[in-house]
Amino acid sequence: MRSPWTKTIAAAVTAVGLAAAAAPWQAPAPAQAPAPALEKAGGPLPAPAATTPAATTPADFQASTPAEKAVMARVAEFARAYEAGDASALTALYADDAVIVDPDGLEVRGKAEIGRMYADSFADGGGLKLEPHVESIRFITPDVARIEGRSRVASAAGDAADYLRFSTLVVQKAGAWSISEIREYPAPAEDVEPYDRLKDLEWMVGEWVDEGDHHKVTAEIKWAENRSYLIRTHSAEIDGGPKSSATMFIGWDPQTGQIKSWLFDSEGGRGEGTWTRIGEDQWVVKAFGVMRNGLPNSSTQIHTILNKDSVKTDSVDRIIGGQVEEDIVDLVMVRKAPAPGGEAPKAK
Repeated sequence: MRSPWTKTIAAAVTAVGLAAAAAPWQAPAPAQAPAPALEKAGGPLPAPAATTPAATTPADFQASTPAEKAVMARVAEFARAYEAGDASALTALYADDAVIVDPDGLEVRGKAEIGRMYADSFADGGGLKLEPHVESIRFITPDVARIEGRSRVASAAGDAADYLRFSTLVVQKAGAWSISEIREYPAPAEDVEPYDRLKDLEWMVGEWVDEGDHHKVTAEIKWAENRSYLIRTHSAEIDGGPKSSATMFIGWDPQTGQIKSWLFDSEGGRGEGTWTRIGEDQWVVKAFGVMRNGLPNSSTQIHTILNKDSVKTDSVDRIIGGQVEEDIVDLVMVRKAPAPGGEAPKAK
């Protein structure tokens, strides 16, 4: 006879038609929560990027002349001050008659007003991160230059992000470059590669296992072609019974502007989930689906990263066919150790 705990695991695996709702484990991934508000037009002037963009995006600008390097150094200074939440340092980079125009056409004029805008924006501590890309610098005169590029502004946790295009006018006076104008524009959908939306999930890639006296669950996560989706396949065996399996695709949904998952199980069930990050190491998945027998189901999963090699999942608010089901808590999967030779063993 199965133990009550084993029955609970079995119920979870049976209801695997839910995208992350009833499966015993699903690797956590940060969701695309609403982007942090950038007060009026306080979006940052992008700085040189540290990451390599996908091949279809414009290449980052490579400064070669002393003037170009001086402008890029000023841009980098801006980015450091913005990440530090230093309103005074940011304000000092602007000309007295500077103007910022945000994607909605709202304007902030004058150095004093710009300073107040940044002070208000950072009142809660700032903590925003930049993933900026300067694409071109065009000198109109030796002392006036136009900078064009794109940027990603993210929350401190790296999940909530805002993508922008920008055009910035800088002027040189007394040997120092100052910002005269920043104009921001919404980034077109094709401007942001799918990988840019999903790269915070890249740590998930690998093989994982949860094995006990009465059950064994294995999972493998890998990138699809062009890194446009993460593909998760898993299988489960309970008390020596028949193996069940499922395949999940995790990707960016451009229609809703969120990270979502779509799951299809070996019994004919299906489901989908919406991902939201609620902490540095914790995500919530709201999921719903339909089992093979037509019963609808839904639940909330809370994924907590314990460390880089282990993840705990709690599945709560579980409803199957209109009936409230018992919560499933404290399910832990660990990353498989590499096989001799440096490669992870294949799941069986």
